[in-house]
Amino acid sequence: MYKVNPDHMPQIIDCTDLAGRLTEKAARELGLVEGIPVFGGGGDTTFVNIGAGCTKPGDTHIYVGTSGWVSTFMDHQTVDINAMITGVLSAKHGYFNYYAELETAGKCFEWVMEHLALDEIGVYLSNTTVTDDIESKYTSLYDYLSVEISKIPPGANGVIFTPWLHGNRCPFEDSNAGGMFFNIRIETGKRDMLRAVLEGICYHLRWLLECEEKKVKTSDTIRFVGGGALSPVTCQMLADITGRTIETIANTQEVGAIGTALVVAAGIQGEDVLALSRRLVKPNHVYIPDPGNKRIYERNYRVFKNLYKSNASNFKNINAGDPCLSSDQLDDERR
Repeated sequence: MYKVNPDHMPQIIDCTDLAGRLTEKAARELGLVEGIPVFGGGGDTTFVNIGAGCTKPGDTHIYVGTSGWVSTFMDHQTVDINAMITGVLSAKHGYFNYYAELETAGKCFEWVMEHLALDEIGVYLSNTTVTDDIESKYTSLYDYLSVEISKIPPGANGVIFTPWLHGNRCPFEDSNAGGMFFNIRIETGKRDMLRAVLEGICYHLRWLLECEEKKVKTSDTIRFVGGGALSPVTCQMLADITGRTIETIANTQEVGAIGTALVVAAGIQGEDVLALSRRLVKPNHVYIPDPGNKRIYERNYRVFKNLYKSNASNFKNINAGDPCLSSDQLDDERR
């Protein structure tokens, strides 16, 4: 259709297929050994799924890194064009990842850490010193903030955050959508806002999970991976908000690299990559939903989902409209 010569395109091979071996020139430039086998490879979603150990049809994992997603492993491909859920190829031919994405997940917590936890008058310019002092007691600043967040009750004292700092893709696609803190009151503190950010991420992940449920059966126990799964506070929060049992794995922050290594190992050994992943990737912690938190989270979740519907036109007016036009002029232009 586009008059592309197929001879100019690379051969399509499977993730575990041998593509060739490292040349002398490439090995010299990379500081590696000539002849190292090179395999087909794949994308982040494909490798995270393998690294998470979710390799039986129906297995669901949630990933929180810079972005976030909910993915269910399938033995057939399906998509939802209304909710913008896609079917990504697996590392094994004939299998797929039913994949719903949130553009900014961990990035939201990074943002709030930089602008609420560190950005203080008289402190901001020397925040590395502050961070170093904190990290002498805790493994990282994230661990310190997790402890502080745990002091705030579920529901963040009524504050709700929308994690759409770079627009949103699923279940609604809108590049104009933005983040907001809703229901700030005179008694609201920074810790409430910090907790609200994590809860907002979890609310949206639940929304993605429910959208997937409309077409496929997701698993009752969900594997939670990525840097976000390093925090026990976040893990318990995700269990409480989704109502699902949450499992984590060792080295969860490197889950993509683990999946990559497993794909290469399967290729070298001629082994089934799904069986290899199931055999080697095991859960190390389990989090059970606390029924005592269900009522408050159900209430806040209902409000969370309404926030986009109530503000979609406002996001558009601010982020897509001409700033020189009044709202009445914008309405006239639309008409």
